[in-house]
Amino acid sequence: MIAVHIIIVVFALGLILKETQAWGYKNGILHNSIWLEQAAGVYHRESRKGRYQLTYKEAKAVCAYEGGTLATYDQLEAARQIGFHVCAAGWFAKGRVGYPIVKAGANCGFGKVGIVNYGYRLNKSERWDVYCYNPNSKECGGVHTDQEKVLQSPGYPDEYPDEQICYWHIRLRYGQKIRLHFLDFDVEDDTDCLSDYLEIYDSYDDISGFAGRYCGDELPEEFISTGNVMTLKFRSDSSVSAGGFQLHYIAVDSSELSNNETST
Repeated sequence: MIAVHIIIVVFALGLILKETQAWGYKNGILHNSIWLEQAAGVYHRESRKGRYQLTYKEAKAVCAYEGGTLATYDQLEAARQIGFHVCAAGWFAKGRVGYPIVKAGANCGFGKVGIVNYGYRLNKSERWDVYCYNPNSKECGGVHTDQEKVLQSPGYPDEYPDEQICYWHIRLRYGQKIRLHFLDFDVEDDTDCLSDYLEIYDSYDDISGFAGRYCGDELPEEFISTGNVMTLKFRSDSSVSAGGFQLHYIAVDSSELSNNETST
């Protein structure tokens, strides 16, 4: 009986090891873990006025408005472990300020990986962004690890609401790329897309890897990432909305993509 139990345990550990290798266990971090997908309830918000404009009281109000709360340190860390990476300091629970880093960079995280923690802030009038937690409200943004999925603007196919800021972070397996194809697109049109817009970033965040800003009613061209991550940012102002957008992404193996491009 004991021998059977040992065999079962060894078999289970083998499956876990195989899964962690597939999803990229590196430097003590399990990226894109399907077991931690519920951590996608953590998301980053900035003020409608722009980056670093929220006091602690205002930050709590932003989360509460969407039915959530300030994310705790543990919730932010759990999200970070599935690839949630935002290079922007924000309030989280108990008056702390910081941000999650998955990939170290010279201009983000001081070259370190983890939660960059500014600690408890005595002055609650300081202005930062905010990290909210709401696992039951993922219509606007979130972390997505599915191999294939359709994403859409809030309220689609109805018009999207005013004053929205949404981030979709797509995280796939190492060695894969993301093929982005637009199915429908109708975002308020204006010069330089300053009012409402959708931005694509070929990176972990919206700091580097800017690939384009889009508005109007013409379908953006298909986009293929250079790596296994992509960030989409949608923003609407306080006036004039439109029909919104719907897009489809699918995982593509880098080797398969290279072969197809070579054959064409």
